[in-house]
Amino acid sequence: MKIRRLPEIDLARIAPLPVSQQRKALEQIRMGFPTISYAPFRLNISDILNVQSGMFSPATHTDWAIVEQLLRKSSRSNKEFQANLGVAKALHQYGAAHGVLSRSQNFSKLAIATGDRVEYWLNMILSLDNQPVIPFIDPRRTRHLTSEGRRFVFSMMHEHIRAIDPDYANVSLGIVQFTPDDNNQRRPLFYFDRGINLIDYAELDSMIRVTYGLWLEVLGGREDETRRKSTGTKGTLL
Repeated sequence: MKIRRLPEIDLARIAPLPVSQQRKALEQIRMGFPTISYAPFRLNISDILNVQSGMFSPATHTDWAIVEQLLRKSSRSNKEFQANLGVAKALHQYGAAHGVLSRSQNFSKLAIATGDRVEYWLNMILSLDNQPVIPFIDPRRTRHLTSEGRRFVFSMMHEHIRAIDPDYANVSLGIVQFTPDDNNQRRPLFYFDRGINLIDYAELDSMIRVTYGLWLEVLGGREDETRRKSTGTKGTLL
């Protein structure tokens, strides 16, 4: 059976949990994914953060009206557009107000034990207060990263980027989350890896294997349930 891929944020927030809690969280995901996607926001992140292809240099930020048009064009519904609008506007305003500069940098995806590839970073480097930062963005209102989920993400970032390339040894790792909606106004919250006790590669690999093993069991249970309904048979108590 082909394993349905877990989104990066769900894997990060579930993998650090005790097994009993993991199963419950995975069952919730099995019931269905959200009706809206933040793909429009991610698709237009280069315009939102004014990513340059060359070295950092003063540049005019993309006008908000243009970003809004791009979001509307790539959204599947007005509800999805409004959700993406809230986080995009908050980040765009922050970038413009604080003179955030950024340049593109391809870090590639990371292969994990399941054969999938994950991406716990954006392919860019930001300059925040003259400090280079590699960011990851969690735009969700609910089922977002917890403190342990952020530690998991920071650890994945560190292992894939800093641990294998000394050129990035002094680059900070950052996670951007957002305050809940307040009349569709959201505010970015920045977290950094300073003082975080990172998880080593072996433990990360073990955590991912356990979570995906449980995910396979949960999906298998769903297949059994679907099969019983289609044949009219009842399952055993075990």
